[in-house]
Formats: sequence, structure tokens, C-alpha cells
Amino acid sequence: MDKETMLAKLDGIENLPTLPVMVQQIQKLINSPNSSMNQIGALISKDQAIAARVVRLVNSAFYGLGRKVSSIPQAIVVLGLNTVKNLVTGVSVIRMFETTDKASIFNRDMFWLHSLGCAMGARLIAKSMGRSEPEDYFLAGLLHDIGVLILDQFFHDEFISVLKHANDATIEYHTAEQKVLGLTHCEVGAIVAEKWKIPDFLIQTMRYHHTSINENPEINCDIINIVHIADVAATNTGLHMGFNEEKKNYFEYALAATGIKQSAIDDAFGVVEKEIKVLKAEWGL
Repeated sequence: MDKETMLAKLDGIENLPTLPVMVQQIQKLINSPNSSMNQIGALISKDQAIAARVVRLVNSAFYGLGRKVSSIPQAIVVLGLNTVKNLVTGVSVIRMFETTDKASIFNRDMFWLHSLGCAMGARLIAKSMGRSEPEDYFLAGLLHDIGVLILDQFFHDEFISVLKHANDATIEYHTAEQKVLGLTHCEVGAIVAEKWKIPDFLIQTMRYHHTSINENPEINCDIINIVHIADVAATNTGLHMGFNEEKKNYFEYALAATGIKQSAIDDAFGVVEKEIKVLKAEWGL
């Protein structure tokens, strides 16, 4: 299949998931000078399933809070609006892709463990490097591979062909995508994310996390580079998606541009491995 055919098929999908209205409303409230924290907290709390998951994440050992948080308004006070907004966005997208009616050799549990490991690692690295909004790095890491799920859900037969080609030819998954489909999950994820109208840094990370990006004033290179580093580190510590993945190498430019040392990556993923073990036990994996 060529790229043009894939893009035409993607554009023609009628039941493509849309970002929940609540996430869009939250963004509007945040951008409005007349809104209050109470209004935003009340809006999130209306969706009890999402609110419960966010509160559970906030109370996980990963955030290391000294007290228990029991509500969304309290979470906003303790962790800040940006953190809670990003958690809501992440949880909302996860819910959109939790189930599929297709039997698959693709393991979604491993996918989400990889994504969460990448998100945790990106946040910890960003925090250790003194970045101002480490929660943005968390969300970018969590959603960077969403194009893989779109391929599995809406192009399932083609997706299985990619997996088989990657295994048979012993090549990396995204290389197999390019050969079989004419494009990769990076492009697919970015195209769908643009329809969702989510922040540009998320779309850019989806599009460029497998690309060595030099300085570009129109692109948030720092988030892309740190998510790339976390993505590679997650795979190399065993948090891969179950594909035929050998040990990966970091883009040299990403390491140089961020100034990150291997020791800092190792420290971050020492924490990530412990947290993922706890999550796997909780989820029964």
C-alpha cells in the first residue's frame, strides 16, 4: 500500500474517535479570564469515571504526596491545574482506545505499560533537568505512540502485516511500517491529533519522536528529544511494546541538545521500573 492510499483511507474513516467534549471545555475554561478553579474542578468531577482515575493516579507513589487526595478540586490545589489538566487529557485518550473488537497478536497491556514508562521517565528527566512544566513531558510521553493504536483499530489487517514483516525481516517496527504502509504511526497519530485540536507540542512529539530534530523555532525540540530519550530507555529496560525490538540507540543530537547524562537516565528509569512493577501487580499483569 502506498502513502496516498493510506492517507485517503484515514481521511475517510467515519467513526474515528473524537476527543471528549469535557477535555475541550476544560481548555476553554482555562483560557477564559472569567473562569475559576472551582468551575474547572466541578467540570472534571462530572465525569466520575475519569475523575476517579485521575484521583487514583494522583495518589500513586509516583507523585509522592504526603497526604491523601480525595477529590479533583483538592488535586488541583495540591498538584496544580496543568498537572490535573494533563492527567485528564491522558486518561480521556486512554479510555477511547481501551477496547477493540479485533482479536490481535498485539498486546495492548504491554503498549500502555511502555507508554506509561516513557511518560514517567520523560517527567523525571525533565524534572531533574529543571524544566518548567515536567507534566507536559509526561503527557507527551504517554500519548506519543497513539498512532499505533489507530492503526490496530482502523487498519487492523495492514497492521498485522506490519508486525509480521517486522518479525520476519528482523527490523524495527516503524521501519516495517514505512515499507508496508508508506507511512508510520508517527504521521498517523499526528494527523488524528490535529483533528482533536490538542496542544501543538503533543502533535509534534507524535510526529517527530523517531526523527533526529535540530533546533527549529516552530517545534518544541526539547520535549521531542526528552520523549525520544525516554522512549529508547523504556525499550532498553524491557518496557517495550512486544514487537521485535532489539536494544536501541539514542540520537546523539538529542543527548547533546538536552545535556542529559546517562547516569540521570539510569536514575530516572530505576524509579520507573519500581513504579511499573507496582502497577503490574495492581493490574494483574
